This record gives sequence, C-alpha cells and structure tokens, in this order.
Amino acid sequence: MKHALLLFLSSNHLQARWLENGKAIAEGDFPDSSDGKANFAAFLKGKKCATYLLVDVIEEDFRQETIPHLIGGTRNALLKRKFEQFYRDTPFQQATFLQRQSNGRRDDEMLFSALTNPSAITSWVDIMLTYKTPLVGIYSVPQVSTPLVKNHISKHLLLISWERNAGLRQSYFRDHRLNISRLTPLRGETTFQDAVLDELGRTYQYLKNLSLLPAGQTLDVRIMGAVNDLVELQQKLPRSADMRYDFADLEDIAKQLKFNGEVTDSDASQLFMHQLLATPPKSSYANSSHTHFYDLWKLRRGMNWTSIGILVAGLISGASDIAMGELDKRQASTLRMQAKTLQGQTQQVLATMPSSHAPATDMKMAVSIMRTLDDRSDIPEHLLQPVSEVLNDHPPIGILTLTWQYDANEPVAENTRGDFPALILTIKGQLNGFSSRYRAALDELEQLERDLLARGYIVTITEKPLDISATGIIGDRRKSDGKPLAFSMRLAWRPKT
Repeated sequence: MKHALLLFLSSNHLQARWLENGKAIAEGDFPDSSDGKANFAAFLKGKKCATYLLVDVIEEDFRQETIPHLIGGTRNALLKRKFEQFYRDTPFQQATFLQRQSNGRRDDEMLFSALTNPSAITSWVDIMLTYKTPLVGIYSVPQVSTPLVKNHISKHLLLISWERNAGLRQSYFRDHRLNISRLTPLRGETTFQDAVLDELGRTYQYLKNLSLLPAGQTLDVRIMGAVNDLVELQQKLPRSADMRYDFADLEDIAKQLKFNGEVTDSDASQLFMHQLLATPPKSSYANSSHTHFYDLWKLRRGMNWTSIGILVAGLISGASDIAMGELDKRQASTLRMQAKTLQGQTQQVLATMPSSHAPATDMKMAVSIMRTLDDRSDIPEHLLQPVSEVLNDHPPIGILTLTWQYDANEPVAENTRGDFPALILTIKGQLNGFSSRYRAALDELEQLERDLLARGYIVTITEKPLDISATGIIGDRRKSDGKPLAFSMRLAWRPKT
C-alpha cells in the first residue's frame, strides 16, 4: 500500500502515523482535549488515504454465547436481537464466530464484543467523517493480537503486552481463539514490570473464577517486552506449578513482522499498528456509516483503474481494427455469398417443418398445471422456519425426528385452501432437565403447542410424557429420574385463502 494512515486511540490520547511506501513520514500525538482534537483535524487535511483506527480502552466487553446454526437473514436477525440484548447503547459492536459444536444440534459458539463507552470514540470518528477520511475500520488490540499466538503450542495462553498511553493488556486465548481480555491502566510511577507482578495473580484467579481455565490446567503466560525488562521480570516472577512463563522480545517480533521502525522500550503499540496494516481482521467495530467515505474512495479508485484499462484496451483494439480492416474487405464478398446460400437452405428447411402453433387454451392449461406442480413441490424452507424459531424459544425441548408428508384427507380448517393437500409434520422429541417434575414438563409442552398454534399450525399432541387423562395409569417413576421425558406431536398446515 502506497499511502496509509494508522491511528492508535487510548482513553485519553490518540497517536497518528502517516505512512508512505511503508515508511512513516508524519507522526502526531493528540491528547483528548479541545486543542488536541483541533490539532488532529488540522493533521487530517489533505490526507485522503486508507485509514485504520486501533483502539485500546478499558471499556471493551466480551460475552461468549451459543446460538443455533442459522444462515442468511434469519442469522442476521438473531445477531441483531443479541446486540440489542447485550449492547443496546453503543454502535461499536461485533460478533466473532469461534467454532461449531461437534455434537447435539451442532450450535455455533460466538464471541460478542463491544466498545461500551461510545462517547470516547465518537468524538474522534466525527472529526474523520467531517474531513471525509476513508476509514477502513475500527479495531481493538485483542483482535489484532490474535494472529501473534496462532502458532503457539499452548491451548490455554495469556498474552501480556504494554502500551504506553493505554496500560497493561492481558488477553486470554483458548485453542488459539480469543475468549476475554482486560486492560489495566498504569497509575503514577508504576512500571511495566511492577504492573505485571501486581496483575498476573489477579488475572489468573479471575480466569479460575469464570471457569475459563480448567481445573488442574497450567496457564501459559507469554509476556511481550524489551529484553532488559524481560530479564528483570524473569528474576522477579514467582515460580508456580500453575503458570509457565514465555518471554517474547519485541525486537524479535519486529523482525518476524518485518517492522522497519525502532523498538526502544516495552511499548508494543507500534507493532500492533503494523500488524493491523499487514493483516486487518475480517470484522471491525465500525458500521456502514463510519466506513462510507472509504467505500466511496475504493469506488473512485476502481473507476480510475477501470478507465485506464478501457483506454488501453481501446487503443489496442483500434490498432487491431486498422490492421484487420483490409483483410475484412477481402473477406466481405465471400461472406455475403455464403449468407445468401444459408438463407436459401433455411427457407427450404422451414417449409418442410410442421406447424408449431399452440392454441391459447392449451397454453393456459399448461401454465395452470405448472403452478399446481410448483405449489406441491418439496417442502419449502419457509414452512420449517417458523417451527425452528419456536423451538429456539424452548431450549429444554430437543428434537429426535421430524417427518413430513401431504395428506389430501386431512379436514380443511377455516380460512385455508381446500384444493391443496395438507402438509403434515410429525415431531418426536424429548424434554430435558425436568426429571420427575412432570407438571413443569407438561407446562413447557403446552406452551410449545400454543406458540405453534399462533404460527398457523393445527397442533395435536399424540404422546405426552405423562398420561393424566381419566383412563391413564400413573405409576411410580422415581427410578427414571434424570432421563429425558419423551413426547410426540402432529402439525397440520394448509395455505391461507
């Protein structure tokens, strides 16, 4: 990339580096004040290039959630509901896919995160929007640090780094996937080494309390810093069977990342900015309004390159046309003769073919038959989607089998089409976690029935976990405690009139 603008934002400070051909030709430090923001606005003037904003603040929240494996608009709607539930008051939010479960319903494990103090970021972003800065995205240090641990052998790794204007960053990775991250600001005369010694034990206990670190599991701790600081830490860190230490010299990391700047202390902010430019994460905290001018910038560049390509192609084509002109003149007479011959042969073939005229009534009947066949084709996705959405609202209910068929003899319900056979869905499932609480299980099943009725299905419970009718026999089922309670139901559906 010929030009790029890198920004590093902490709670009270913004650092800027303007790169040209990979070298920093302008830098700026702007405090979170009216003067600092005015100077930042002046710095932006005339710099129309791809801009990356890297954020390192305390107010970054992480939540791990398991959601059903969905695709398309249904998945987007579910993610939107989760954002409204977790992070209603901030536009800086994202959902990162971690992995798909290997058993059960094979749900998706997701990491939801957000910058929960939007005012600290919006004021800087508004300045960029005012000057139409092409903002590529808004990223956080935990995001950018993920590629730095992808080749580490540990499955339970705590990565520790220090950024001078932000503080001590501790990010926990399980199976090389980010789970949670904490930032501790450095106060007063606290050094990088003192902060590591003070916070490491607290973070270890924090991971244990959240059950993120399995019992008996050793935590690998990778500390990034300058070699002098690492030597001092190596001497002061307590020896413990609970933690193993791994010291990463920033100069070695800079060589691996092909960073051509100077590493003078344990401040890793420059390396994170370089890592962001080299391999930007696929998702960011920015939404479409934040990246609007970047989209226009890309479109304008694309149109420029397309115009150049069209011009070059036109010149080549023009030269070729001139060269081929004389040859075309010589061949024109021959082609005209061949065309006349083919036209005569075509007329002879058409004269021997039967009439292909079809009456309008036959065409109308054919269209009607095709529509009927289309209506009675394989079960469309939109008929199963409401059932899936209702089942998602009833986590204790698990589905064992689902079968479907058409039945023309099914009674016709009010306000439904009688000329269309009913779609019959047969569901067999189980109620998990109720043990011998049969009343609660029946309530859950009845609520499922009401929800399906509200979606337009005719519902018949063909088997309940407990027969409470007058002819039913209630036996002593205490020995079956803990086993799932089975049920089955029959759903009927016809299109509305």
